[in-house]
Amino acid sequence: MIVWFKDGNVRTMYSLDWKHKYSKTIDKQTGLSRFHKKIKEYGPLAGTIEIYDKATGTLIDKYYEGVQISIDPKTD
Repeated sequence: MIVWFKDGNVRTMYSLDWKHKYSKTIDKQTGLSRFHKKIKEYGPLAGTIEIYDKATGTLIDKYYEGVQISIDPKTD
């Protein structure tokens, strides 16, 4: 997950819940739910938040000021 804050800071976070050898639960949904919890915490402090699958580089979700926006290229 990459977070671009409005004050200019950028933060990258990784989930150990997907396919990491130290993970207690190898569950993608657990990792996503923890990311969504962080998104609610940051809310309007963050300008843009994007969640990617690190293995494939695929964009999973995109948020602006804590609100989910469409990632469909036809509507952007």
